Amino acid sequence: MKSIAILLGLFILPALLLAHGAFAAPDAPLYSGCGGVPNPPVTNAAYDQQVVELTNQQRLNNGNLPPLKRIDALDQAARYMSIDMAQDNYWPADPLVNHGTYDRVGSNLVFQCSWDARVRTYYSSPRAENIAAGQSNPESVISDWMGSSGHKANILSTGSWEIGVGFYEGSGGYYRYWTQDFGRRSGVYPLIINREQALTYDLQVSIWIYGDWDEMRLRNDGEDWPQSWQTFTNLSDWTLKDTSGQRSVEAQVRSGSTTVTTNDTITYINWAQFTERNYLPIVIK
Repeated sequence: MKSIAILLGLFILPALLLAHGAFAAPDAPLYSGCGGVPNPPVTNAAYDQQVVELTNQQRLNNGNLPPLKRIDALDQAARYMSIDMAQDNYWPADPLVNHGTYDRVGSNLVFQCSWDARVRTYYSSPRAENIAAGQSNPESVISDWMGSSGHKANILSTGSWEIGVGFYEGSGGYYRYWTQDFGRRSGVYPLIINREQALTYDLQVSIWIYGDWDEMRLRNDGEDWPQSWQTFTNLSDWTLKDTSGQRSVEAQVRSGSTTVTTNDTITYINWAQFTERNYLPIVIK
């Protein structure tokens, strides 16, 4: 059985189905209260990243919308929620406190705080949250969210610039729990390489920079800034440094007397070098 629930601004939709089943012992420290626990454990890093990439693919497919930047603070907020739902075996379906955080005291659930209060223990400016339970993989959960008008609106909102994802597996009535948190911080203008993909085999990448600026300049891996500035554009092409490993791209953008610096990283794999160094030819006699 699968469930999904949504919070969109001040308009709250009830969950489709309530959680069920016996409480199972968690494999993480038991959480209580209203978030704020540092570094909730990662259950499946690949799943978290896939949800981010599939979300940005949906934004591309539905109106060529700009990508969302994944940030650690929202990841932590999302992981806390998924773990807490599983540990205390609850599904926050009350239409008055949807997405609220609860503690289980005996057989009772005790409300602790609203979704946005919980997220703010990690991140200053939350905009929305999607949760789901029971889906077996990232493709399934994104499909379910995109099939619900409210969840879809959160995924496609241009009001959010940043995202965090938390998947948890191992306890609770649904066993698998998913959370997306969305936000946008004042004065922060994310730079995003290749729509926030984790890695690339191509030196040629796309760069998206949020904001409305007059000029910009970019550099690789902390090299010297170019002397000349160019006309600002949100989307541009860029060439990474030809060295396998984590590559960084940094930009300075400016208008008038205001200059902002922003950056992102991506792992580049030179496939020819990788295969040469890591594999030997197979000889059959």
